[in-house]
Amino acid sequence: MPILEISGLRKSYGSTEVLRGVDLHVNAGELVCVIGPSGSGKSTMLRCCNLLETPSGGRIFANGHDVTSAMVDINRLRQDIGMVFQQFNLYPHLTALDNVSLALRKVQRRTNAEAEALAQAALEQVGLGAKARSFPAELSGGQQQRVGIARAVALKPHVILFDEPTSALDPELVEDVLNVMRDLRQRGMTMLVVTHEMAFAHAAADRVVFMDGGVVVEQGTAADVFENPRETRTQSFLARYGSRRS
Repeated sequence: MPILEISGLRKSYGSTEVLRGVDLHVNAGELVCVIGPSGSGKSTMLRCCNLLETPSGGRIFANGHDVTSAMVDINRLRQDIGMVFQQFNLYPHLTALDNVSLALRKVQRRTNAEAEALAQAALEQVGLGAKARSFPAELSGGQQQRVGIARAVALKPHVILFDEPTSALDPELVEDVLNVMRDLRQRGMTMLVVTHEMAFAHAAADRVVFMDGGVVVEQGTAADVFENPRETRTQSFLARYGSRRS
């Protein structure tokens, strides 16, 4: 059974249909990259997976549990499905350690000592152990994003969703974040990544999904999609953006 399974996912805002029946699955240990033009519904799809957006139709299963059920435990769901955002979403008045440990204390009900130990380990994993007592304003954008990744990792989710995690970063900071994601892949973390970093998707992804117009147009191995795309829309997109390398 896939860790994450999306079937017939639809999302509308009024009369505007953003997702028009998305079918996608992510297996345990896979890194799946979703590419496509802006406005194709990629981020909306991610946000539906942990109910930051409520689907208008379709089903989503995470680790065998029905995300779209009226009985879903949202707090439990968001522990199983980690999320890394474009804009970091750190609390400016909390240190890196406190930003990471907050959910461990408030959601998982860990003691302060347990939460701090787990948060410190997560920061070490992303190369920021020495920055545990720093506030977000004292960190670079890349470091802030790595704190965001540590926050997701610390909860030990079954899958982590990444919503264009490098889009808000200066170019020289992008590689540090991508290296952390490569390391997570080596450790067996299941990841669904919306990205414009084509070189990363080409080199690191087990599978690449091309979305446009609110649907999955094409998917396959990175080599298949980047080197031998079947669909005209995929070919056109890659001809314009595929040569942009991180």
